[in-house]
Amino acid sequence: MSDAALESLTEDECLAMLQRTKYGRVAVVNDQGRPEIFPVNFVLHDRTVSFSTASQVLQTRAPLGHVAFEADIIDPNTREGWDVVVSGEGADITDAVDQVSMRARSEPVEHWAPGTKDRWISIVNPRFTGRRLYKPVPSSTFY
Repeated sequence: MSDAALESLTEDECLAMLQRTKYGRVAVVNDQGRPEIFPVNFVLHDRTVSFSTASQVLQTRAPLGHVAFEADIIDPNTREGWDVVVSGEGADITDAVDQVSMRARSEPVEHWAPGTKDRWISIVNPRFTGRRLYKPVPSSTFY
């Protein structure tokens, strides 16, 4: 029997958790109608998740399509952590001139995978959901 607890996160808590990491996974539906998941390094500005990519699948399927982004941190020793999912529509912001897009593209992104990632995608109309897994502190009873 597990002594862990699972709680839902508010949108503000989800945004705070996303500030704690710079990598996650993006899911899109490919041209065969199947989901594909890609690891990405990302930036977060206000409520906007953005990432640059060289993936042809992401470049063709994310813009104007439904996308999901997930980031998490789990400590394998304590078995505590969190996960946040951002779902929305993808938008190619590579050449966009609005303030949010220009600010996202100006952020330094440390890419872990090799290659030139020159196309920028943002998740617009985002919906945030998240969960925290933790071990509750037992309450003390005084007699």
